[in-house]
Amino acid sequence: MKFIRKMKLDIILISAVLVALGVVVLMKPGTTGDIICYVLAGAAIAVGICFLIDYIKKEALVDEQRYVLAIAVTVVMLGVSLFLRHDDVVAFMPTALSFLILFSGAVKLQNSFDMKRLKHGTWAVHAIIALIGMVYGFLLMMKWIGETNTWTWIGIGLIYSGFTGLISAFVLAHIRKVINKRKDEVSMEDMKKPEKPEEAEPETEEKE
Repeated sequence: MKFIRKMKLDIILISAVLVALGVVVLMKPGTTGDIICYVLAGAAIAVGICFLIDYIKKEALVDEQRYVLAIAVTVVMLGVSLFLRHDDVVAFMPTALSFLILFSGAVKLQNSFDMKRLKHGTWAVHAIIALIGMVYGFLLMMKWIGETNTWTWIGIGLIYSGFTGLISAFVLAHIRKVINKRKDEVSMEDMKKPEKPEEAEPETEEKE
């Protein structure tokens, strides 16, 4: 159950980010690529600096800290490259976001099959919703739709992916609740069962 609970929280967080990103894309389609690029660059540099500070503070090396310096330098250089190659990154951004929409649909497709294994009746509906997202993301990646107003189409796809992801999260929460209830009922039934009396051991006659 810890896995389902963690998966639910992850889905809620990712879905909320997708919806927010989709809203930003629809509100400012002309500058969305620049905003995302600068945010990613700043975040990468900040994370790299945090890793670097953490490495400097450590007095002794342990296995978990072995590659912290290498990761810190790499992430900082990645952030700097996002700033310097800004135009190339923005040009690639629609493809990357289209892939994100496709991947989000693939995740929900797996969730739908997990629902089927847990015998949830609406798994087929969730599978159809997931397939729609996957096809939409694939069409965007291939540029078969969205040749004009590309960012608007991507914004719609992001909001769709995020909104359906939130629905999937709440369904998983309901499944977890039902499973826990069934486990409690089974535990109560086991407690109510009368214990079998222990059979007396046959007495052995001593030979004279």
